[in-house]
Amino acid sequence: MKVVRVLREQRPRVLILPYWEGRHPDHYTASVLGYEASFLAGLAKLAVSSQRSAIGDPATDPTSPYRPFKLIYASLYRDVRPTFVVDITDQFETRLASLMAYKSQFTDQQAGSGIFPAQKEIRARIESMARFYGMFGGVTYAEPFVQKEVGLVDDVMAIPVKSI
Repeated sequence: MKVVRVLREQRPRVLILPYWEGRHPDHYTASVLGYEASFLAGLAKLAVSSQRSAIGDPATDPTSPYRPFKLIYASLYRDVRPTFVVDITDQFETRLASLMAYKSQFTDQQAGSGIFPAQKEIRARIESMARFYGMFGGVTYAEPFVQKEVGLVDDVMAIPVKSI
């Protein structure tokens, strides 16, 4: 219900969730929680406490129903073909720096050394993945995402990726 309240307060048009399958239980559980909270947040008869979350906007009513328009799933660490990729070429260095801020996972340490790569390998791995997905979209670096529903295109010539 806390996530429902935050969704109603923040009213995001797009909610990015972890891919629904994964190695870490926190990741796929967060995916399910986000999906279920999105559904529940749109139920008019579901009463939600009017107590604001720490990030709540005082101008929005946390009791009024709301659902995000689009749920997309970050699929970078799953072996699935993405539905679409997003060009991150201009943000690549910032993305890498933010990832490296997770010192508990991305610094050399004995605990977890079998799971996490050595720090000197991280940049090469992240860059290789971003370049791989960039090739799908014809850009230098890209991030992959999945949507569950079929997309609707009004003008096939407006799709920016060339076929050949």
